[in-house]
Amino acid sequence: MPGDLAGSPLLTFAPITASATQGYPKGSMGELMERRYNSYVSKIVRPFFFGHFARLDRQIVLVDMLSALNAGAAAVQDLKTALTQVMACFRMGSNSILSEIFGRKIDRIMFAATKADLLHQNSHDKLENILRVIVDDACRRAEFTGARVEVAALAAIRATREAKVNQKGEDLPCIAGTPQKGEVMGKTTFDGEHEAAIFPGDLPDTAQAALDGTLQGQLKFLRFRPPPAKDGTFPHIRLDRTLDFLLGDRFS
Repeated sequence: MPGDLAGSPLLTFAPITASATQGYPKGSMGELMERRYNSYVSKIVRPFFFGHFARLDRQIVLVDMLSALNAGAAAVQDLKTALTQVMACFRMGSNSILSEIFGRKIDRIMFAATKADLLHQNSHDKLENILRVIVDDACRRAEFTGARVEVAALAAIRATREAKVNQKGEDLPCIAGTPQKGEVMGKTTFDGEHEAAIFPGDLPDTAQAALDGTLQGQLKFLRFRPPPAKDGTFPHIRLDRTLDFLLGDRFS
């Protein structure tokens, strides 16, 4: 999302396969990409990081676990590596009086598996267990510094509800809601007006079984329209628990 920088050379670079010690000849494409990337880091990333993230003392990390699981083992490993590297950039640990002088640390971190409403509630605990394995390295580093870490399956706006569909004598745990217009499942294209019950698939009982790629292409996800607000509020999944962990001590 380039925003005001649309068309700027700062954003026109791409990764190039090369060894860590390989240099690029002057005037080559590699040298151009390297120069533009370094400018992007110094003029956009670093000022944003120090202008915003450096002041944080609570952090929520939203993780699209479902898409990674559906994409296969390589995508899951890539997600694990990315989360570990991202969390290494933050100053984590418990705060004290000195923190007000030398800069606050992030003392509470919530890893949230998003889109939990796309799975039946029977799979929510399994989703949390899978995420715990994914963020294990990042969690251990955070807890070593004194920061508190929590994991949750989360949906800030719950667009579905639980349902059961009997198929060939077997009750399938499904989710029901109104798929967005244009969503497709099998030979059905949804119009955005009618409800449907969907069996999104099951997560395995053990986290490791989900990480070996056996779920690739087996989970079925549709985008659903949010339900009408009731009394100005939307249904959610564990948003209250998340806010209590991140901010509850500030109001007690």
